[in-house]
Amino acid sequence: MAPLLESRGLLAQGWKCHIVCASPSSRHTKKNPSTMESEQPAGYFSTFSILDPNRPNPEGTGKPQKRNRRVYVCIPCHRRKLRCDKGQPCSRCIQADAADECVYQKFPFSSKHESGSGESGETPQSPARDSPQTTPGPSGSEARPRLHGVTHWSTVASEVQTNQIPLKHASGLDPEWGPRYRHLQSLKYLVAALPVHHFPFGEICHCSESRENALQSLPPRPVVDTLVRCYFEVIHPIYRLLHPAEYEFELQAFWMNVNHFSEEWLAQFFMILALGCQAAPAQVFASTGRRPSSWTDQFLNSSQYFLCRSPFVSTPTLTSARTLCLGVLARIMDIVKGGETSQLASLMGYLGRMAVSLHLNRTSALFPELLPYEVEIRRRLWLTIQLLELQVAMRTGTSCTHQDYDAEPPLNINDTSIYHTGQGWVLEQGAAKSDLALTDGTFQTRLSDLIPILSEITTAVNQTTAQTALKYDKIQSWDEQLRRKVREAASVLLMAAQSQANYSFRPRIQLEFLRVLVNRSLLALHHHYISAPRFRQFPASSQAVINSSLEILSVHQSWYQPSHGLDYPSSSIALPEGAAHRSTATLLDICRDSFGAAMLYLVTSCRRLSLNVIQLPPTDGRQQHATSQAEIVRLVQTQLEDFRERACRSPSHYDEYISLAVAEGCLRGLMGGSCGGGLTAGLMEVADRIERTVLEGKLWTGGGGGGVEGSTGFTPVTPGGFEGAGGFIFPH
Repeated sequence: MAPLLESRGLLAQGWKCHIVCASPSSRHTKKNPSTMESEQPAGYFSTFSILDPNRPNPEGTGKPQKRNRRVYVCIPCHRRKLRCDKGQPCSRCIQADAADECVYQKFPFSSKHESGSGESGETPQSPARDSPQTTPGPSGSEARPRLHGVTHWSTVASEVQTNQIPLKHASGLDPEWGPRYRHLQSLKYLVAALPVHHFPFGEICHCSESRENALQSLPPRPVVDTLVRCYFEVIHPIYRLLHPAEYEFELQAFWMNVNHFSEEWLAQFFMILALGCQAAPAQVFASTGRRPSSWTDQFLNSSQYFLCRSPFVSTPTLTSARTLCLGVLARIMDIVKGGETSQLASLMGYLGRMAVSLHLNRTSALFPELLPYEVEIRRRLWLTIQLLELQVAMRTGTSCTHQDYDAEPPLNINDTSIYHTGQGWVLEQGAAKSDLALTDGTFQTRLSDLIPILSEITTAVNQTTAQTALKYDKIQSWDEQLRRKVREAASVLLMAAQSQANYSFRPRIQLEFLRVLVNRSLLALHHHYISAPRFRQFPASSQAVINSSLEILSVHQSWYQPSHGLDYPSSSIALPEGAAHRSTATLLDICRDSFGAAMLYLVTSCRRLSLNVIQLPPTDGRQQHATSQAEIVRLVQTQLEDFRERACRSPSHYDEYISLAVAEGCLRGLMGGSCGGGLTAGLMEVADRIERTVLEGKLWTGGGGGGVEGSTGFTPVTPGGFEGAGGFIFPH
């Protein structure tokens, strides 16, 4: 008789924490906490029933008995309730571009298993050759990240592992350090839930969601107005999607009749509020009795609800395109819980095709019926889409696909040159200024001059390998061209910062943003020429990488501890003193991958400097950052504090923090003369700090975000409770 009758699915027991994984089978009964704590970890047992013919029940049939069958399942597949092929990594994780996250939890051997394994010569520390716990060490081309271009941070992290820093410690392959390292990787599942995988296209049917509920759940009007102002003061100077006066006009009309506006306008409205939460200090929400992250999640869900109810697929408009731009920005800032890097690239690809369908990439001469004001709005939107595509390509290691266009750049005009009349919004004739004049549009004109070359560089470096690297004379030509364009932009924007004290915030932030973009491209440009063993033949590239990394981190320090404040417009919300200075922390998430890459490049450079295989770049009078090896090391240690404070905002923030913390720990141990056991002991101290950070639920001082706030309340996982494939320092 076939004993197996029905499958009961995986056990409902997850990690020992307040988050419990639900069973995929609805036939399971709920277990009390004491029962759940005594069961085995998730991903290892499938409960099924058999009929025992020797123990009949009153009906005359065999009495069913429950049996537990051991099943290996990787943690990502188990959490998503997907079939896993138990590979190293499994095929589903490879398809999701998350091969480095495919890890297996260590099976808790009983004393019987331990004694048996001792007799057979096998121990839990040395699994069998074909066991899913086996973690083969990377070698040759397998050690390189797959499907990732040079700008992807896992590629940068691979340089840290292969350049005079012990690979077995950096990637968690050391027998003593490995289990603790993989345990740290597993803690990211405690940071935040993953409810929104397909934002902004998922969750179309909300049983409790409706237009009336979404509008009635808005915070008080003073709070909404403040969030909109914060968006225009912090986000709008970089991403000029809207005309401030026009949107204020629309917002006033909205408060007069909230039912008059379309779903696509409401989707854009709620997306602006979600991003405004990131720029607003936490005190703004004091009167609401809710956390900023709670409001952010609500605004994102409402925006997604209204977008899916609008005809953005069949009849796209400029409003729906702007909404998707804001959705991409929300993904870049990681305020959307859940999702993978590949989803960001897919969303950007759809936005790009929508822009082409709206003919935003074509010259205005093809559309003579458009008013000058409409032409200018379309130009601004197209430039913002190009900027977002460049940022997404840098983060995901992909190419910029829309480099063939003939659309004109935005005009160098002030916002006051667009005003409302009885016939609608008009653009003042002859309002355009020269390229050397400072206006509200100067940043966009300078950005439009840089975007083509930055996109070309990003596409070129992400399509090359160490064997097909660009010619060095081409590298030097692009390097010189980029630095010249930044100097030209600085001559205009800094002139404004020095001549207009009350207006110094905006041009300075815009210039620093340009410097981050340019220097991130320079890091990617010189990447193959600082890789082993080429770096000895091209010392100029090593020095250029050090200079660019220091330039990026100087901007990071300026935004993290700004000396210049943000002047909020007057509102009915009384902002506390010093709240404006924290607004620049919002920009840290926009360029977070650039800051992390700069830190990793400096770790590699510091190790080579300590071995005297490269030299520091020559200093000049304009250099404001570190000029010695000791200063660079202190800078890395200081900048790491910001990543620690923001580690619990999202799983990707946490991944980035442990990557940088482990790299910095390796560097500090090696420069202190430690090796072997001494280095492992130092990394154990790093692991203790990482665990304390997670358990404390470190607050972000900026007050916004979708991460964990306050105490997490999680019960710590036992060390060694996560066993699996060791990945690169940057696991994603």
